[in-house]
Amino acid sequence: MLFNVIAGASAMPQDLLECAAILKLRGWMRWHTLWLPAIFPYLVTGAITAQGGAWNASIVSEYVVFGGRTLQTTGLGALIAGATQRGNYPLLAASTIVMAAIVVLLNLLGWRRVMRAAEERYHL
Repeated sequence: MLFNVIAGASAMPQDLLECAAILKLRGWMRWHTLWLPAIFPYLVTGAITAQGGAWNASIVSEYVVFGGRTLQTTGLGALIAGATQRGNYPLLAASTIVMAAIVVLLNLLGWRRVMRAAEERYHL
């Protein structure tokens, strides 16, 4: 998310910064009216990317084989990793489809609305 926010701040037109200086926007007013609208679309994109990374991390972290021992917790990531380890391809396919359905639903019901607001309301 950090790099996305930096990209958003870097994309700020110089004219807007000069206008904010002329209007003497300071503190919360400057943050609220200038910086947040400018970086919001980039912040949303970074959050969506971070969510994807979290899905990957959950798969890796819920099922670990180390030193001949298998450590696992209960979760979709452990189910996918365990099915892969055991070669249980029907379970692997089913659990991967469930994960894909969850991701698609999250994108349709949550992130799409936020991204639409970012594009319509907070674009430069």
